[in-house]
Amino acid sequence: MIATGMLAILLSAGAAGAYAQESGTVAEDASADMSPVDVLPDIDVDTYDDAIIDPAKSNPDLIDGLIYKPDAIPLSQYRRRATDPESLAALSNTDVIAGDGQTERSYYAAIYSGSTSGVYFKVAAQICEMMSRTFERHRVHCVPLRSQGVGSNIRLMKEGRVQLAIVQSNNNWEAQKGIAPIPGARSVMSLHDEMGLLVVRNDSGIESVGDLRGKRINIGPEGSASRELWLELLSRYDITLEDLDTVYNVAQDYNELGICENYIDAFGLWIGHPATLIEDTLGCGARVVGMGGPLTDEMVRANQYFFNQVLPAKTYSAQEEAIASYGFKASLIAYEPADPYVVYWITRIVHENIDRMKEMYPTFRSVVADDMYEKGNFLPFHKGAACYWETDAHACDWQPYYQQADPKGPSKWNYSYQQ
Repeated sequence: MIATGMLAILLSAGAAGAYAQESGTVAEDASADMSPVDVLPDIDVDTYDDAIIDPAKSNPDLIDGLIYKPDAIPLSQYRRRATDPESLAALSNTDVIAGDGQTERSYYAAIYSGSTSGVYFKVAAQICEMMSRTFERHRVHCVPLRSQGVGSNIRLMKEGRVQLAIVQSNNNWEAQKGIAPIPGARSVMSLHDEMGLLVVRNDSGIESVGDLRGKRINIGPEGSASRELWLELLSRYDITLEDLDTVYNVAQDYNELGICENYIDAFGLWIGHPATLIEDTLGCGARVVGMGGPLTDEMVRANQYFFNQVLPAKTYSAQEEAIASYGFKASLIAYEPADPYVVYWITRIVHENIDRMKEMYPTFRSVVADDMYEKGNFLPFHKGAACYWETDAHACDWQPYYQQADPKGPSKWNYSYQQ
């Protein structure tokens, strides 16, 4: 049974109406201050919209045919041209007067992520924290912006409101293949593993994906990223929605309530671990189960954006052994018109300080430094990231313009391309 009338069903059972309620709030513009900005509600609806915006009809602010009016960024920052020394030299309103009377230029970065309770927002916040700790090296102010998740981040980039955003490696791949285009999207680096994991009630009898037949499952709202992943996984195991006892279509935020109040037997999350939502749910007589197995291995081999992954023992309560599963990489992407200086320094600071970031936030423990460049980046690199990753001899051709405008000059870069 597919539970489309969730509110009526749960109310008739005496359940909390909140479990069936879905968000329909429209996003609001982000404010321009540099504190974490409440852009969208906390519920991760994460709905995709693959329509391509016609920039000529939507907004006159174009850079090489792309709309660019990023949220939380000063107007003078995003209207300058990296290839125009005159515009760089004219940015006096973003200079800061130092104690010796000299001016030092400041820059601004904003990273769209997810809900404030989710992993993406915390990852973006940790990136910005590391940028703050190293501020004197680059003078880039950084702020995490919350959103409804991957689908919202993609939509906001199509609207020209994004500098940087966190998506998934499969989004990166689909955009590059033209399956789900994101005009102007460019790779920056891969981040943490997003491993698929089942959370099941102890009395459910579920030990693997194949045991889900006849069970009550929440697969997420129509159009959501989690729902698409669920359908792909179930199809690989030859399980249809009709093979399930009950299918719920509500936001992932209600999974804990579903398990604890015995409305569902299982839910699945493709997320960075450890995740607070999963740990909190385990207190309701639940446990974690991997999505690994021979059929899953076939799916991984068939899709470049999937990777076999292992959840280390003791990641969660009462999880004594390592768990085999699969997933993808969280993927940091940038909009092509975004300032290459800003993208360069975010790439460099995160990569050079990844060990420190693993100590700051456990989700980064799954990051392998080499994988940040080598895995999950299917789109061409943004020119700022390409410079740091040394993709070719001309990747840093934009740097001289910044060196001319920067009183610290070439010494701050300490860069040389190695053929």
